[in-house]
Amino acid sequence: MIEFRAKIHSFSRAAVLLLAFSSCSGLQQASHTEPLLIENNITINGKASQSDDDYDILRQRPNKGWAGIRLFLSMYGAGEKISNTGMGKWLMNIGEPPVYLDSLSRVQSAAQLGVHYFNLGYFNAEVTSYEKVKGRKAKAYYEVNTGPKHILSSFELHSTNRFIDSALAHYPPPFAAGDGVVAEEIEQAQLDLTNFLKNNGYYKAQLGWVYFEVDTTRGPNDVHLIGVVDPYSFGGDVRRRTLTSIRAQPTYDYGTTSVITDSTRTSHGIDVVQNGLKFRPEFIDQQIFLSSGDRYNSGAIKETYKNLVALGVFKSVEIDIVESGDDLTANLKLTPMSKRSVSAGIEGLGNNGSIGLGGQFSWDNRNLFKGGEVLRLSLGGSVTEQRNSTNTTWLLDARELNASGSLRFPKFLLPTALLPAKSKYWQPRTEIGLKSSFQFRIDEFNRNVLSSYLEYRWKVNGAQHTLSPYRFSFVQIDFNSDSTLAPFLFNGFQDLVFAQSGYRMNKIWTQGNTRYFTALELETGGHLWRSMGLTSISGVPLMPFAKGSVDFRLYQPLVHQREIAFRTFLGLSQHWSPDQSFMPFEKSFFMGGANDMRGWTAYHFGPGATSEELLRTSGYFAAAPIKFVANAEYRFTMHDAWKGAVFLDAGNMWLYNRYYGNDLTTDQLAAISKGTFGWNSFYKQLGLNTGVGFRYDLEFFIMRADIALKVHHPGAVDRSSWVIQDPKWHDFNLTLGIGYPF
Repeated sequence: MIEFRAKIHSFSRAAVLLLAFSSCSGLQQASHTEPLLIENNITINGKASQSDDDYDILRQRPNKGWAGIRLFLSMYGAGEKISNTGMGKWLMNIGEPPVYLDSLSRVQSAAQLGVHYFNLGYFNAEVTSYEKVKGRKAKAYYEVNTGPKHILSSFELHSTNRFIDSALAHYPPPFAAGDGVVAEEIEQAQLDLTNFLKNNGYYKAQLGWVYFEVDTTRGPNDVHLIGVVDPYSFGGDVRRRTLTSIRAQPTYDYGTTSVITDSTRTSHGIDVVQNGLKFRPEFIDQQIFLSSGDRYNSGAIKETYKNLVALGVFKSVEIDIVESGDDLTANLKLTPMSKRSVSAGIEGLGNNGSIGLGGQFSWDNRNLFKGGEVLRLSLGGSVTEQRNSTNTTWLLDARELNASGSLRFPKFLLPTALLPAKSKYWQPRTEIGLKSSFQFRIDEFNRNVLSSYLEYRWKVNGAQHTLSPYRFSFVQIDFNSDSTLAPFLFNGFQDLVFAQSGYRMNKIWTQGNTRYFTALELETGGHLWRSMGLTSISGVPLMPFAKGSVDFRLYQPLVHQREIAFRTFLGLSQHWSPDQSFMPFEKSFFMGGANDMRGWTAYHFGPGATSEELLRTSGYFAAAPIKFVANAEYRFTMHDAWKGAVFLDAGNMWLYNRYYGNDLTTDQLAAISKGTFGWNSFYKQLGLNTGVGFRYDLEFFIMRADIALKVHHPGAVDRSSWVIQDPKWHDFNLTLGIGYPF
């Protein structure tokens, strides 16, 4: 037996200390002459402000707290009393000093609010500020009367230089009638116009060339905005400059003077000079989006820089533009990384119900064929304690070992005739790989997977695309469990071969303050081989299948560093094997764990109305070909890095309504019947859980703990499916994770 007594005692002392702090409001640090600021209240035209921008302007912000408890303020006060000790200094460091009401700061904040709303187009905005003090507490009030918002009725753009004026005729207007007069948008238009000039040869263009005149004499609803490009107010150098020389040094070394032993001029007029032929000149030419004789283009230079950095073969990238009379010279100083390197990493694992540690050791060989290729060989593994496991003998009852090798090319390995002309700007990548993994779970199963693949990756308009025309996988399973009540587990878990193709896409974008994320994944395989009469390889069945999923997320910021996040996920998979009744586990979906239905442990919910008794059966793993999940989460900041959340999860997965064979027992058929999808029943079988979450932001990753309570359990036995009416201990579930659930 393992004793945890010392840890429990330490935890108890910490809990008592935490409780003592939380019982304090922190008001003992204030006085009637120096009251504690407990609230800022901003109203806009009589309604509470819903903008964090308003509150961020204020010079004083109240101490963080909840329900009158200011934990971190109390910690600071306790530490201040013993500030000459190590404990006192630690408490003051992690605590929060008191924020006392400062009337001068309140007045200054009111003035800043007025400027803020002026910049939003409310030129007649008025701000009234006052404070209320009650005992040791103080509240600051800010009442903003915005007046009418000024709206554009017309916009025109011209230049004092006739050549620039002609170019502006092709520039899309940044404003239209009906737009508000917003300072930030005008500043962005000023920057965009400057970049337009710099991208069209005007090397000396600067922000000072562009200014805007606002005519409000005809009232707030009839504002005339004029954009002017006047290069003569800042030197008047309106020459359109040309890159007459481009010099790339892919072996540049800041520490020593490089000896040039190889020099080649490419088809785009780029002189590639290096110490030995370490990089193929045509490779360097493909990665640079400049050509000798082109007009100066600031945007192309920036894209070239980003592309060279993304290659992963250069330690530093520097692009210098040198003037020579009317001409310009581009010098690219590229310092290569070490030819070979070794790296190792350790990570905490806390998703899908597992708690453990993983690590990886990698060896890289860069620029293998002198074209920016990267060969990577890796060894990795993990040990985890599976919270969904029924094993009680081992603390770490799941282990995985893996080995992989990959070769990445910084281009598409396809005939040039098949590629669009702009494909070089998409950061194209081709990767060929081989991977082997072994997974061992005590009292459940052993699993071996051997796979090889070919992938193409690229980015277009903010979307990341991955196309896998070829992926071959061999899956071998050995069972360590004898459960007979889960046929969809054991018939789905078997030795199989997958010969497939796939496509993935994900994109993140914003509209106003709202952020969006969408992901699409499709894969299919085995059909061509089956049509040719090949049904197995070395006696292992070849599985024809198709699988797809859509994931959509929305993040809506709220006031006071709060946010509402939504996610919906729908996944479907199907197979066409006459020898297989159930969807293979490898191509099925699962429920539960830290990232979807947090009221259940991973693999222990569904399909359909599967009974809760079966879900807790030894060795039970649930998987199914149909999955739907919807999540909503209200996120808020408790104190700096400490975050909180209240969430609601709904969803389930189902089997197809089909014939599964005549060799099943009555219990097995009953289990299948409860897990089958039906249009008249699926909405009644949606599981529902709610809960609270605690997160700590370490900047480079977020540690997360979510405590969930089942609300509706479609598989409840001898009680209402609305289990929240009479919750049991097993209706609560704790999940630990790294990062946000979505």
